[in-house]
Amino acid sequence: MKYTPEERLDIGRQIYDGELSRYEAAEQYGIGEQTARNYMRMYRDANHLPPKRGKRAISAPSFKTAPFFYVQP
Repeated sequence: MKYTPEERLDIGRQIYDGELSRYEAAEQYGIGEQTARNYMRMYRDANHLPPKRGKRAISAPSFKTAPFFYVQP
């Protein structure tokens, strides 16, 4: 389904403002998850907004901050 530039910016606004996740937007509007992400970026760039720092679902422990214990066999 094709969306007008105004509709794309509205979808992007909803994602940027946290009303929808990009996965929810993709399902609701019948677009790909990456397309939803691109719409959010288009909205952000058109309005000169800073990038949002999302929560990372999976994070590996950092060797710089995680304590390292070596147990000798």
